[in-house]
Amino acid sequence: MSQIVAQPVKTSGGLGTFERYLSVWVALCMAAGVVLGKLLPAAVAGLRGIEFGKGSQINAPIAVLIWLMITPMMMKVDFSSVRNVGKRPAGLLVTLFINWVVNPSRWRSLPGPFSAWCSRISSHQRKPINT
Repeated sequence: MSQIVAQPVKTSGGLGTFERYLSVWVALCMAAGVVLGKLLPAAVAGLRGIEFGKGSQINAPIAVLIWLMITPMMMKVDFSSVRNVGKRPAGLLVTLFINWVVNPSRWRSLPGPFSAWCSRISSHQRKPINT
């Protein structure tokens, strides 16, 4: 009697190099931004001054970069399936409840305890100076 041994099937896909090292790329970009900001402060000031409308405080380069970051994800959305959300609205209702009821109240409640904790920590760290 012969034995049959199951072999794992290799599937294509998985993470590519970019996805696998995404945190490294982000760290490198952040470091490059800091270095460029130190080397070219006038360029940073110029980019900071580009707004959508005077006094709007909406930075145009940041808005464009965020749009470029989000657009590829939005292109993968199957918009034909969005029509079927009304047939089973439970997921949508839970998401709306969490985003519009739970999260705002949670974020409003955090500053008080955090501020009290910070002041308690800083008061314990102060030591009188003996002169």
